[in-house]
Amino acid sequence: MSYPHADPRRYEGLLAHAERHLGPVVRGEGPTIDGRNRGFSIGFHEHPSYAMVSVATTGVRFQKVTGPCPGEFVVSARPGQEQEAAYLLHVVADRAVRSGKGYEYGGGYVNAEPLIPGTAIEFLLASPHPYADEAFDLFYDDDELALRYITLIPATRAEFELVREHGDDEALRDLWESRATDLLDVYRTSAV
Repeated sequence: MSYPHADPRRYEGLLAHAERHLGPVVRGEGPTIDGRNRGFSIGFHEHPSYAMVSVATTGVRFQKVTGPCPGEFVVSARPGQEQEAAYLLHVVADRAVRSGKGYEYGGGYVNAEPLIPGTAIEFLLASPHPYADEAFDLFYDDDELALRYITLIPATRAEFELVREHGDDEALRDLWESRATDLLDVYRTSAV
């Protein structure tokens, strides 16, 4: 289902919702990049209680992107890795807007080589947020689901292969948990 004409009034509390879970917006990037309007802006959030920065799109929900409901994307990282997180966010959000195809939890985007030089990150897993309260993932307007946040967790090729082998991300999540994997570190090594 597509939501090209989502009513902006449904999202009047969305910024406060995002800031409650991700921290306040400290800066933003507009929608124009390389002379074209990409269809979304990016807000940079700093969590007030723990070492996490997040970048989140705003505007994807107004584009003609398929999915069960309008959505926005988030990538969270360690402080100092904001630009890497913003790049990863841009890759997926731009692809979704251009193709009109959204992402479901458990799916994601895989690349043939590291997305950021010097990292092992070749896969972005679409997921509920691994560190924010579960109330963050879904935003309601008058008790009706209005938006879903899709968090993109940077992962390695070996981690992608584990997801593919099992047909879902459950085994990978179990592995991450058993090894206390720091999913905020874009430069981390593979848990596999």
